Amino acid sequence: MRLFIGYKAWKEEEYLLSRMDLNDLRRAYITYPGIQVYFVLTIIAAVIALGTMTSPLRLLIACAASVFLYPAIWYFLHRFVLHNPLMYKSPLTAAMWKRTHYDHHRFPNDLSVLFGGLQTTLPTILIFTGPIGWLIGGFSAAMASICAALIMTCIYEFWHCGQHLAFEPKSAFWKRIKKLHLAHHYHNEHGNFGITNFVVDQLVGTHYEEKEEMPRSPTARNLGYTKEMAEKYPWVKNLTDTDGKSGQGLSSKSI
Repeated sequence: MRLFIGYKAWKEEEYLLSRMDLNDLRRAYITYPGIQVYFVLTIIAAVIALGTMTSPLRLLIACAASVFLYPAIWYFLHRFVLHNPLMYKSPLTAAMWKRTHYDHHRFPNDLSVLFGGLQTTLPTILIFTGPIGWLIGGFSAAMASICAALIMTCIYEFWHCGQHLAFEPKSAFWKRIKKLHLAHHYHNEHGNFGITNFVVDQLVGTHYEEKEEMPRSPTARNLGYTKEMAEKYPWVKNLTDTDGKSGQGLSSKSI
């Protein structure tokens, strides 16, 4: 098996989760260049954290804080940034929004747009988790916090892929989070913003366990970027017209 491949080579393959099994997903996951970068950076961050450590307890606290806060950070970004219409209304953020979330809702089974891009995930990890660790124990704790966040990102990416995989999980936990996440994609995108953890959804009132608890949304697949919106804010549409997948998801009502 080729473990280290270039992004271009990886993307030239077809990775549709609706046609893959769990073994296919494992192979695609470990050969994705972004995941490999996370693995390498995790090892580097861990080595630096341990090599500059002054207090093992502070390192553990920094890691725990990062793991504890990760679901809340993800919820905030998912709900208030990735689902914010201001993202497609500005030419400065339209391309990023298209890549990071619009395309994923249009093509939720396409692995090439499911994985987060390093250019957005890495700065986010550094900005949100680095300062947390620094406040707890300085440089070494900051590296430990970043290390924990990288591990969480790898976990989230795999579970997220699994939620779109065409298989029935044996685990009750996996069954539940898959059901909740697919409801976010296909029923109502204004709830269930978590991936593996829906505690924040429950705390702030955006959680729904059954579809009957929320009305069906007409914009679950296009996130509100309808033809009418595209006429007023054409930047995402212009990019969509050149990506070979135009016409899907861009409608007055979602599919």
